[in-house]
Amino acid sequence: MSDRDANAMEKKAGIWLSSDINIDDPIKIDPALFPDWNAHPIFSHFGRRLYHQLDADSALYSARAFAVMHNDTPQLICFCSVGGNILSAFGLPIVLAPRSDLGKKRKKAVFAEAFRHLHLLGEQSGAKTAQILGSTNEKPLGSVDLACLTQSASPSSQINAVVDVSLGEANIRKNLRDSYRSLVNWGSRQLQMHYVNDANPDKTLFERYSTFHADIAGGTVRAQNYWSVFWEEIIAGRAELSLGFLADGSLVSGTIVTDAKTTSYYTSGVYDRSKFDKPLGHYPVFDAMVRAGERGQTSFDLGQVYSIDSDVSDKERQIGFFKKGFTSHFQIRFIWTVTF
Repeated sequence: MSDRDANAMEKKAGIWLSSDINIDDPIKIDPALFPDWNAHPIFSHFGRRLYHQLDADSALYSARAFAVMHNDTPQLICFCSVGGNILSAFGLPIVLAPRSDLGKKRKKAVFAEAFRHLHLLGEQSGAKTAQILGSTNEKPLGSVDLACLTQSASPSSQINAVVDVSLGEANIRKNLRDSYRSLVNWGSRQLQMHYVNDANPDKTLFERYSTFHADIAGGTVRAQNYWSVFWEEIIAGRAELSLGFLADGSLVSGTIVTDAKTTSYYTSGVYDRSKFDKPLGHYPVFDAMVRAGERGQTSFDLGQVYSIDSDVSDKERQIGFFKKGFTSHFQIRFIWTVTF
């Protein structure tokens, strides 16, 4: 962003200024001051890096990052990208993360400045809308939601299957779909589980998963930089890979779970389609939820689920049906569309 553009966005009071900053390093962001910045794995530093790598070949998006400043101190931080006439975060909704200690009036002014900067980015890039991440239905409308309402934004929503893993294995099992219990029991008897995490950073096992992923995905090979994002999360203690082997030594399942704050996210799961006469996916997911609870996580987000008339592929709908079998609890998340 040029000095002229920045100066044009300065308020008359002379204290509010939007400026481009480098916020790629998560260590530089104090989680106590900016609790929304890495509150959920997929909307965190990990998710931004992962989706950036997914975009590496097509280069559809151009990355942006900015902060609203007061006396050289960030008041709100934002990562966004420009692509396809939409401001997003590499296709994910944008996280607007204000400081936790802002008063009501200052927070309102900070959000107003952030939206002015988003409008400017829209004008410069030709983007027509911006997608903003809102709150979930378990909480009252938050400050981001209220700021979006002030911008006359339009809300939409997505539904995720969520499990409270803090109550222990018995409670997790209790909430399974009735037909899943015997399938989980089969997996616990028949699958030999191996784990890759910060306590066991086995790079050989990890690389077996990336090869297995390519084989099962029909030859879709992810770049090394994509897998490096996962590996860095694992060795930092923010992710775990579990691999399931049959008694003959064949690898038949792989599951990656990522953590942020108290939430774990079912990020990647691959199961050998040639052996789908066996329930290969049920126990690894159940086991991953139990292990998340044991390491102190509270919520396990299985990901998005869909209604019968959702405009998604049959595969996505089937995966959503599979996820719904692990819980009776569902969470609605608001996503706001701001039109420029």
